[in-house]
Amino acid sequence: MALSSDQLSADDWRRIGDALRDLGRALLWQEMDRCLELANRITDALEDEPDAR
Repeated sequence: MALSSDQLSADDWRRIGDALRDLGRALLWQEMDRCLELANRITDALEDEPDAR
């Protein structure tokens, strides 16, 4: 969907771009946190195994 430049000001477009960047960063951090949590769970489970020591 393309919007013509007369519908939004340059400042509006900048705000939209900034908001999209912030959202992208937040989503990236969420996914990274999930990956780290899973890695920690795997490590913890391996340490609980009797033959892992």
